[in-house]
Amino acid sequence: MLLNPRLFDHIDKTISPDDGMFQGNPDHYFYVGYSAIKTINNALALSGRNPSSVKTVLDLPAGYGRVLRWITAVFPKAEITACDLNIPAVNFCSSRFGVKKLYSNVEPKKIVCEDKFDLIWCGSLFTHLESSKWEEFLKFFNGILNPDGILVFTTHGPYVALRARNGFDYGLNSDQFDRLIKHYNDSGFGYENYNLNTGYGISIAKPSFTLDLLEATTELKIIFYQEKGWDHHQDAIGCFKDTHFSESYFSGKYDFK
Repeated sequence: MLLNPRLFDHIDKTISPDDGMFQGNPDHYFYVGYSAIKTINNALALSGRNPSSVKTVLDLPAGYGRVLRWITAVFPKAEITACDLNIPAVNFCSSRFGVKKLYSNVEPKKIVCEDKFDLIWCGSLFTHLESSKWEEFLKFFNGILNPDGILVFTTHGPYVALRARNGFDYGLNSDQFDRLIKHYNDSGFGYENYNLNTGYGISIAKPSFTLDLLEATTELKIIFYQEKGWDHHQDAIGCFKDTHFSESYFSGKYDFK
């Protein structure tokens, strides 16, 4: 797994002993963060936005900084906020990486966020939520994005469905697994709770489901949809809050002759 050596030299490589995302393989751990940065840079490039114009960044869920450490290296002059349900994780990110704290909530409307952001990274949140929460979080992100702001988020898409069909159970029992795949095949979206959990589990969505939901619930415009775009596993979606698009383009006000 190749990393940009100049960028890698600038990240803080301290891993919290409480970081459940670290499974003993530092090469893969750091690559996941680098993969996120590549996806973010892709969104900025395709939207025509200069990275130097990014002044405020939100990482939700930030965890213990697997991606955040890369964000601080790439956007050293930006005001960066770490947000997560895990309070110790947010506190670690704040003290270690010098970022702002924001404690999350399972109900997006209850997240007390007074800031607006030029860039939001959301890695592996929707992958664990039922569809109603997708809608709520997309509306939340739409509301806290600045004009021309960029949102990059990830989902479980066709590749995860293929892995599931081939026997990777993603922590579900056989009945849950069968329901997950059936709903995915029938409606384009499947979700099952983890055992002993309510409202937190595994979701799989077809690209069409994700893009239709974005169109129906936000004013965000699609930049790209890349299957297996994050860590060769989760799908990555880039979109931006387009302040230049207007119905007046189609109202006869503009003459394109």
